[in-house]
Amino acid sequence: MSDPGDRDRSGRRRRRRGGVGVRKEKEENNETVVTPASAKPPIILAKPADDRSSSSDASRSAEPKPVVMLKSRADERRSQLTTTTQSIPGMLAGEHAPTQPIYHIQKNPALLGSVGNEDYGQSRLAPHPEMITPIKLIDELMQWSDTGMEMLIDQTDFFVIGVIGLQGVGKSTIMSMLAGNVQEDTVRSDSLVFKAQSRDVQAVCGHQTSGVDMYITHERVILLDSQPVFSASVLDGMAHMDKKFPPEYSTVENWAEMQSLQLMTFMLTVCNVVLVVQDWFADANLFRYIQTAEMLKPSRPSSGHETVPSADDAPEYYPHIVFLQNKAKREDFIVDNYLVMNNVIKRMFHQTKLKLKGDLSLSDVDAIIPGLKQRTKNTDLVNLFLVPNVDSAADSNKDHISTLLPHYRGYPSFELIARKLRNQLLSMPRTLLTHTTLSEKNWFHYAAKTWDSIRKSQFLSEYNRLLP
Repeated sequence: MSDPGDRDRSGRRRRRRGGVGVRKEKEENNETVVTPASAKPPIILAKPADDRSSSSDASRSAEPKPVVMLKSRADERRSQLTTTTQSIPGMLAGEHAPTQPIYHIQKNPALLGSVGNEDYGQSRLAPHPEMITPIKLIDELMQWSDTGMEMLIDQTDFFVIGVIGLQGVGKSTIMSMLAGNVQEDTVRSDSLVFKAQSRDVQAVCGHQTSGVDMYITHERVILLDSQPVFSASVLDGMAHMDKKFPPEYSTVENWAEMQSLQLMTFMLTVCNVVLVVQDWFADANLFRYIQTAEMLKPSRPSSGHETVPSADDAPEYYPHIVFLQNKAKREDFIVDNYLVMNNVIKRMFHQTKLKLKGDLSLSDVDAIIPGLKQRTKNTDLVNLFLVPNVDSAADSNKDHISTLLPHYRGYPSFELIARKLRNQLLSMPRTLLTHTTLSEKNWFHYAAKTWDSIRKSQFLSEYNRLLP
């Protein structure tokens, strides 16, 4: 029997160190017996418990990691929004804070209105806001103003109507009627879109409009109201204010005349329709200066976004001209008198290239001048329109208690004629100003280049040199 102290914890014998045991072998029944002194115990290598834990962790870390497929951004965002939505009731109840970040939807400034409308979700196709008051296109110093660019949009369905005429003929009133004013608004000049002459201005024989004013209606009709041409009030203002005229002009009178020609040339170049307003028939000098402005009109300048052909191949542009007889009297609405005025204008402009025939006439409205349509079936009429005086039309609408019969005017009311004029003007053909279709902003740049070319025109400089 072996000594129990010679065994380890597992019951195996310990190997003796320090001496060599004698091996005794006995062969009994063909068996080999090894004595304990001669047997060598096995060597067991073991680590401490701390080293065992660390080795187990290392073995687990050495195992291959599983491959995780990434989710798409849409699924991840959807899960985040779902988690955030589910945590909102808890947030409102004050239970706990959300584990996922909260995403705030920001407004896209590109989808907002172009004039500062902050309502999110407003459609970009919403109509552009209508102007309240006109703005300066050309100031009183005859300098171009860029303030009107803010009210223009990138669309090609627009129409430009300009006006020229002498002082006090009613240009601003007519343009205000085209802008949407009614007859009752003419009682006060402040209620009109284009401010008319006040009594104080009329008392000193002054003019109200300086330079060129621009107004855009909700129908995208651009109205241009200009200062009076060949006005004594403009000349008087130059003399009293001691304005130093440019050295290329010999006298201040020539300077005032050249300013009028520049404005008329500008209107004939950038407008689809030009209204020639006069309050009596007819001013031969005005007709002569219109033909002079047509002669001095520059060729089409480049609009900045197109390739313009040479001047020889490019056809010249000529607008539609409408002669508007304002403050017309009863005898002017007689058929024979209307035909006489028509023939005078036709003979004075028989060599012009301006489009002044067949677009607008009183013969289209038989209620204004009865019998005119039958008299002019085979006659090519010019664009001549008669508008009665606003004050007399307003007075005629009053009830006349002294008589049983209504007051006889001899023509329809001012409001009816102004509405017919507006409808016919807006239905006129729209000729391209340049070789390609322009948007409103392109037209603004085109008009600026036109005004700059007119100010530097060699034709106008040569005409000024020939003035006395």
